[in-house]
Amino acid sequence: MKKLFVLPLLFLWELPQNFLGIMVFAIMKLRKTTLKIQAYNHLLCIETKNVGISLGWFVFWTPSGNRFSHLEIDCLLHELGHARQSVFLGPFYLLIIGIPSLARVFYGRIYSWKHGVGWTGYFTGFPENWADRLGGVKNKWE
Repeated sequence: MKKLFVLPLLFLWELPQNFLGIMVFAIMKLRKTTLKIQAYNHLLCIETKNVGISLGWFVFWTPSGNRFSHLEIDCLLHELGHARQSVFLGPFYLLIIGIPSLARVFYGRIYSWKHGVGWTGYFTGFPENWADRLGGVKNKWE
């Protein structure tokens, strides 16, 4: 009974990212880039060919985004960490998490283009390190 009241409020609290998540999901379905869809609590965990992004109730992840062989799903865990950030921050998520995360993606691409090697610092700074902690992603050497 509690979920009957809480889930609609939570959906509205995360409305901007849920709206974007619905749009991204629709585009990915049309392009046939989704591999598997699983429900986890109120979230849709969507395995994709090469996209990792969390938009409200829509968690897109890719096995190619995994960093640690001992976890096998660390990209999913990381994106679930972003989903928790979305619950905490609600309509402020895209400003506080989305923009810095996207900036880190662009910086990493520019770094890779300029230096010819991938940028290894993506997950060490805010908001990515927080998402890793919330999602339970741990390097086995930590």
